[in-house]
Amino acid sequence: MHDIGKNIFRNMAEAAGFQVYDLGIDQPVEAFVEKVKEVHPDIVGLSGVLTLALEAMKETIDGLKEAGLRDEVKVIIGGNPVNQEVCEHVGADAWTTNAAEGVKICQGWVKEKEYEKSKSN
Repeated sequence: MHDIGKNIFRNMAEAAGFQVYDLGIDQPVEAFVEKVKEVHPDIVGLSGVLTLALEAMKETIDGLKEAGLRDEVKVIIGGNPVNQEVCEHVGADAWTTNAAEGVKICQGWVKEKEYEKSKSN
């Protein structure tokens, strides 16, 4: 298991002002579901180096759906084997193979959410 890409993304996200809860590598679906219930994040990030990780990403997103949490979060996936087709297959909102680009996507989501909040006030 490799966590280099995850760690790079985490460090860049933290430097950009995001609070990051790093669950580590090779975590079960339940770990994500419980953490989302606990902290109510805006964004969930999943990373994989090998194609084996892609089904685990799908299972995690499906687990969030089953728990009634999927509509509460945006999901971004990253890693070498991801692309638009994979993104659609696993049910993520966005994908990237570049940590800096991933942080920009997340920043855009936060700005969108802030804008939507300001419109409803």
